[in-house]
Amino acid sequence: YEQCREFLIHVQTLAKERGEKCPTKVTNQVFRYAKKAGAS
Repeated sequence: YEQCREFLIHVQTLAKERGEKCPTKVTNQVFRYAKKAGAS
């Protein structure tokens, strides 16, 4: 759980750095990636 939280924070920081105006889109990609990482 701790790892997941840190990962989300890291992703949010990256999104801010890139100036993403559509965070939901990024979040969906993150969830997809997390599912792949968790499945492997």
